[in-house]
Amino acid sequence: MGIDVALVDEYQVELEVIGDSRNYLAKLVISGEWLNMEGSVCLRFVDAYGLTIFNQAQLPVLVSELERTANLQTNPEIRSHIQEVCRVVSASRGIHMYVKFIGD
Repeated sequence: MGIDVALVDEYQVELEVIGDSRNYLAKLVISGEWLNMEGSVCLRFVDAYGLTIFNQAQLPVLVSELERTANLQTNPEIRSHIQEVCRVVSASRGIHMYVKFIGD
């Protein structure tokens, strides 16, 4: 029950997807780490069991929160996974591009 992250265009075509087969992101949501993250504006709303979509206006804040989350991780595998998500989110800057967090 991971949370995959997809870069999608305005037609919901997935241009890039990062799977969460090891449930790294799901654990951050279910444990409440993102919900209780001080100053969280975006990550606190990621739904482990549904779909969460972020638009262009939200992406700079989302990237910042993901980078902060990555820096807090002591497990190098989790840190690396979140950094890969950051890469996709950062690359999504463009007209009619969105980032989807796809829960269970």
